[in-house]
Amino acid sequence: MVTLSLDTSVLVDLMRARTPRIMQAYERARESGHPIVVSPVVIHELVSGALSGRQPERELAKIDQVVMPLTLVDLTPDDAFATGRLRAELRNLGRPIGDLDTLIAGQALARGWAVVTGNLRHFALVDGLAIADWSVSDEPLTLADLTARLGADR
Repeated sequence: MVTLSLDTSVLVDLMRARTPRIMQAYERARESGHPIVVSPVVIHELVSGALSGRQPERELAKIDQVVMPLTLVDLTPDDAFATGRLRAELRNLGRPIGDLDTLIAGQALARGWAVVTGNLRHFALVDGLAIADWSVSDEPLTLADLTARLGADR
């Protein structure tokens, strides 16, 4: 059973209870016993966003309620090497995705996880990365799915 690494976009959606389909997919994943993890990079993005908003205490409370009970993983030296290689590869191919998404994707690649995200534009540029978009399906997207949804951008 693949480990699901939740990206910032999915956690924001869950914290705001915005999209019923995503909330239902999350509950199904939990009930089916899928390991669900959160990278410290994602926590960084969430806290930074919360502290930049108009109601930081309210947003920090949502992070405590929704995110902190999940399995929080460390960023290891192996993850750092994988993300460094990925960053150089993407830069050399002319398709950088930003440092934080590179850290999230590289860690997932290094550990064989699927990234659950709404940000397909960035994560679809990472060859070999399993990606799920719970607004569409509970299952990881195939290359054909990504190509159809993103067109020639990949």
